[in-house]
Amino acid sequence: MEHLKNESVLISLISEGDQTAFRELFDHYNKKLFNYTLKITDDDDLAEEIVMDAFVKIWCNRNSISEIRNFNSYLFTLVKNRAFTELKRRAHEAYIIKGLSKSQSEYHDITEETVISNDYRHLLDKVIDQLPPQQRIVYCMSRNEGMKYEEIADQLKLSKNTVKSHLKKALFTIRLVMSNYLVLFLAPLFPFFDFI
Repeated sequence: MEHLKNESVLISLISEGDQTAFRELFDHYNKKLFNYTLKITDDDDLAEEIVMDAFVKIWCNRNSISEIRNFNSYLFTLVKNRAFTELKRRAHEAYIIKGLSKSQSEYHDITEETVISNDYRHLLDKVIDQLPPQQRIVYCMSRNEGMKYEEIADQLKLSKNTVKSHLKKALFTIRLVMSNYLVLFLAPLFPFFDFI
């Protein structure tokens, strides 16, 4: 891939809030990142959303952008991680909805399926919102943005072990509440569906 000759200068200017430099960096990487992300997602809208989110993140964290040693690698890793995270999330949701749909077709109408699916999503969002602030931030950075422990630790100025601990506690709480929900509300309705 063609290297941006004045990239280090642009990054320095961006760290100072220069929007023109940011635009030049965006113009250089936008199409390449989109094509790369599209190969992973096979979804134009999702690829565009992921690339836009990546640039929003770059701009929002511009004060620390100059600390990135290999910007090209960082940017492509950022969109790759986010793409895989989003694909996993969609696959998980599709799996749940498919199971609900299969069971519902035998026992319940489509309206109840929608209610249960929406209840599940609503409960998950509620559990995340009620996590302690640090756990919630770490969880969202890991699951929603696809960031690795080291990236989260650098951004939040925490140790890698502290990040791991926060994420572990957050996941434990989420899984506990959600598994209880599935057992209490879904299992009696769909005895032949494996939720584990």
